[in-house]
Amino acid sequence: MSLYKMNILLSSGLAKAMNFTSNIASLVTFIILGHVNWTIGLTMGVCLMAGAYLGAHSAIRFGAKFIRPVFVTVVVILSVKLAVDAWF
Repeated sequence: MSLYKMNILLSSGLAKAMNFTSNIASLVTFIILGHVNWTIGLTMGVCLMAGAYLGAHSAIRFGAKFIRPVFVTVVVILSVKLAVDAWF
């Protein structure tokens, strides 16, 4: 964010767009290779779209004052989970 002088909302939106692009490339690759579990994939896709919708509307409505604490909380929780998985 600081390297390109972007605020947290813009960088979050850009990260979502890049994630979507990489997911499409992965999906095409797995379809070509024939390694797709359509039931799980479609379920995950619907849940992902619902979460993205709620997240985008929350970001637009509440702004950076809402996004920053949520982001930090999620990063801390994931860090603790990874540490517990690695050490125990």
